[in-house]
Amino acid sequence: MSNIFSIDYRSPPSGLGQIFDPTRPDTPENMILVSYDGNGDPNNPHYGGQIHLKNIYEHPEQIDLLRQFLIDNQVCVIQDLEEGLDRPDISTDGFFDLEDWIKILKSYC
Repeated sequence: MSNIFSIDYRSPPSGLGQIFDPTRPDTPENMILVSYDGNGDPNNPHYGGQIHLKNIYEHPEQIDLLRQFLIDNQVCVIQDLEEGLDRPDISTDGFFDLEDWIKILKSYC
C-alpha cells in the first residue's frame, strides 16, 4: 500500500496537508507536513518530517517540486475531499491519482 497525501483546507497552520502511511498509527510523528509560504510554519517541530515550499499559486514551478517530493515519499493517492465534490468524474470518494491531482493543482495557476 502506498502513502497518502491528505489535503487539509481547514486551518492555515496545518499547511497544505500531511503525508501518512495508513498502516501506521495516526500520530504527528508518523506524518510529513507539506506547507508553503502563507500557509504553515516552515519549522513546525510537531511532525516526523516537513517540506516547506514557496507559495505554490504564485510560484507554479513549486508544484513540480511537490510532485517529486510526493513520489519520493511513495505517495500515489491524494485525498482531497473538496476537489472530489467538484470532480466526481476523476475522483473516487475524494481520492485522486497523483497525476490527476497535480493537473488540477496546475489548473489554478
